[in-house]
Amino acid sequence: MKKIFYGLLIVVVILLATFFYFKNNIDDIVKQLIIKQVSEVTDTAIKLDSVKLNFKEGAGSLNGFQLPNPNGFQTQYALHFDQAELDLDVSTILDDTIVIERVFISGADLIYEYREGQTNFLELKNTVNKNLKIQSIQSSAPSSKNSEEKKTTQTKPATEKKVIINSFEMINTAVEAAIPFASSQTLSFILPNIQLKNIGVKENGVGVSQLAALIIDMLEIDLKKMTNFDNLVRDLEKDLKKSIEKGTEKILGDIKSDIEDLDEIKDLKKLKKLKDLF
Repeated sequence: MKKIFYGLLIVVVILLATFFYFKNNIDDIVKQLIIKQVSEVTDTAIKLDSVKLNFKEGAGSLNGFQLPNPNGFQTQYALHFDQAELDLDVSTILDDTIVIERVFISGADLIYEYREGQTNFLELKNTVNKNLKIQSIQSSAPSSKNSEEKKTTQTKPATEKKVIINSFEMINTAVEAAIPFASSQTLSFILPNIQLKNIGVKENGVGVSQLAALIIDMLEIDLKKMTNFDNLVRDLEKDLKKSIEKGTEKILGDIKSDIEDLDEIKDLKKLKKLKDLF
C-alpha cells in the first residue's frame, strides 16, 4: 500500500513540476516554436523579440516581429510589425488545436522589392510552397522496417500544435515598393485592410508553417494588384534618359565655352601682333 502511495505521490510531483515549468516558460516556448517553424518554411532567420501570454485574461501578444528578405534581395526586410494582439480561448490551451478568437495587427511595414523580374514576396511564396510540399511528402512517405525499428528506440516527437483563428485583421499596413538600384524610383501606399474569418476551421487546425504560408500568399496577391513595377521601370528609363541628355548638354556647353575662350586668346594674340607693327 505504501509503495502505491509513494508511486502516486511521485507522479503527482512530476506532473506539478511539469505544469509549473510550462507555466513559467510558456512565453519563451511559444516564441522559439514560432521562430523555428517560420524560419524553416521561409528559409530565412526571422526575428521575434517576445511573446506575452496571459491565460487569466485570455489575451496575448507577439512583439517585434521581422521577416527578412530571401537571399539576393537588398532592402532591410520584407515584413515588420511592432505588435500582434491575440484574444485566446483559454479552454483550448491544453488541446492539440488551440483556438485564437482574434489576431489584430495595426501599422505593419512591408517592403516590396523588385529585382530582375522577380519580387521578394513572390520568392518567399515560392519557397514556402516548396518547403510545405517537401514536408508533406516526408510526413506521408512509408517508413522502412529499419527506420521503424530505429523509431522505437528514439523519443517520439511531440504532436505539433495547431491553431484555429476565428478572426484575423491587418490594418494600416504601410508599403514601400522599391527598386534598390534606383533609390529615386519608389512607390509608397497603404495596403487595403485584410480581414479573414475561420482560418483552419475546415482543416481542424493549421500549423504555424501553414499559417505563415497563408499570410505570405495573401500579401503577395494584394501587393501584386496594388503595384506596377513596369511603370516604375519605365519612369526609371525616362529619368536616366533625361540625366544623360542633361549631362551631354553640359559637356557640349563646356566644350563650346572652351572653344570660345581659345578663339578669344587667338584674337588677343593677333591684336598684339598688330600693335607691335606700330
